[in-house]
Amino acid sequence: MIRFSRRSGGAALLAVVCATGMAACSSTSSSSTPTTSSSSSVKSGGSLTYALDQDVAGFNQLTVADNAFVLGQMMDQVWPSVYNILPNLSLALNTNVVTSATLTSTNPQTVVYQINPKATWSDGVPISAQDFIYNWQAQSGNPAYKDVGGKAFLPAGTAGFNLIKSVTSSNNGKTATVVFSKPFGDWQSLYGAGTPMIPAHIASKVGFNTGFQTFGPAVQVSGGPYEIQSYAQGQNLIEVRNPHYWGVPGKLDKIVFRFITDDTQIPPAMQNGEVNLTNPTLASTAFKAAVLGIANTTTAVIPGLEFQHMDFNQANPYLALANVRHAIADGTNRAEMVQRIVGPLTSKIGPLQNRIFMPNQPQYQNTSGSYGQFNVSAAKTLLTQSNMTMSSDGYFHPNFGPEKGKDFTLSISTTSGVPVRAEIEQLFQADMKAIGVKINIQNYNANTLFGTVLPKGEFDIAQFAWLNGPFGSANQSLYCSYTNASLCGSNYNHYSNTQVDNLFNQAVSTVNPAQAANLYNQIDSILWKDMVTLPLFQAAQLYTWSNTYGNIIPNPSLIGVPWNAQVWGTKA
Repeated sequence: MIRFSRRSGGAALLAVVCATGMAACSSTSSSSTPTTSSSSSVKSGGSLTYALDQDVAGFNQLTVADNAFVLGQMMDQVWPSVYNILPNLSLALNTNVVTSATLTSTNPQTVVYQINPKATWSDGVPISAQDFIYNWQAQSGNPAYKDVGGKAFLPAGTAGFNLIKSVTSSNNGKTATVVFSKPFGDWQSLYGAGTPMIPAHIASKVGFNTGFQTFGPAVQVSGGPYEIQSYAQGQNLIEVRNPHYWGVPGKLDKIVFRFITDDTQIPPAMQNGEVNLTNPTLASTAFKAAVLGIANTTTAVIPGLEFQHMDFNQANPYLALANVRHAIADGTNRAEMVQRIVGPLTSKIGPLQNRIFMPNQPQYQNTSGSYGQFNVSAAKTLLTQSNMTMSSDGYFHPNFGPEKGKDFTLSISTTSGVPVRAEIEQLFQADMKAIGVKINIQNYNANTLFGTVLPKGEFDIAQFAWLNGPFGSANQSLYCSYTNASLCGSNYNHYSNTQVDNLFNQAVSTVNPAQAANLYNQIDSILWKDMVTLPLFQAAQLYTWSNTYGNIIPNPSLIGVPWNAQVWGTKA
């Protein structure tokens, strides 16, 4: 699971639909149906600048601290993946990395990867079965495997890797055989599809957890078409062609990821040619209007797999009470948020009723029951039942705990510089005042929020987004019991429920997709009952790019729009 702090995806907004595919759209046009092919004729050479509204906390997206979509986009063309996720959410084997990935046995489940004989890291070390072995061990959650210095590995998630019994090498290191201790239905999610491979020979020396936190030689080792040339904090990250890449070289000489943390500054940068491509965190009506006014550009709004939500930190003694969490959910007018924020872009999105599947996935069900429905009276009743008393100032006063006798106050935190998120906080603050809860807004830059505040549990309520992949198993690290730190490293909420743990264990070991989907939806119905988090909405995902460039095809998955950056280029 990729923690997502930038953008959200929603239902399609139809403005002007291009008959011949998005890359061929006319100036200031819009499309709702991305294609999966890259067919435009483009030149070799030149550069493209992609505006991102978030910097990175570090450079190892496989760790809890660095597990952010913005970094994943940068590493798409750097670290190798066995499978790629196409814009239609299907999977494609990356034959530059492996010539085959074959399920050879179901008892025990065994997958054999034949590694491309030409596959080599940019420093000359072959990509081998040792990379498969190390990446398994680092993400297995098995305490027997240690990072540099004897410390425990801290992966963002362990789903699937924790079910591997062994990974062995043969054929001079060019065959990796993976044997599972239990069946794993989503085995294609391993070693790719958003979870790329880190170079084992580097990580084993510098450390998995911290060896990639600062820019340096370790970060520059590539197993893809591009390598990182430079990084300037708060400014940009520049990638150039990997001269040692064995496959077809990238068309562009250079891809510049430019950090513009204030979304309002991106359209002017596109207008004057400083930026050629953007995909903002949460597109506002003003942002869409601004980019549609830029000549010789294409704008597309498409459904995605991301959703905005609120996390409740149960380490807080009040949020540890289910009634208090339900009161906050009952008092949050999600429909108004959708109307105010998403409504101007599309009428096809409503309050989200599932955390694990999005409405554009066939497995999606409304699992919410009667939970989370807007009801001010019910919210006040629940707070009263939580041993709180309404004061004459309009706020509840707890009769216990650190806030005893004071206005019941909680903080909400999100990434600074995102206008739509700021609007969500303001609407939430007003909603909570109406039920007698005081809300303080305490925002952070993305590096601090995702690198420190969330992993260390230094928050009350956090508002951000999760970017789902096509695999339900990726959600396990978010909701399994926080006491299992190695498996549940992304459970920022300190949530624990053995029934959820057991259902997840069943679901990830279920090879029948329909049966697995049923189990995941059962899990989500329990998450509603416990009100672990409050899903808000699946937001519209907007892309804008200059028509000077070809083969830019939005990808709503956790791979992101750079999924095919090796074929981007200026049109011939």
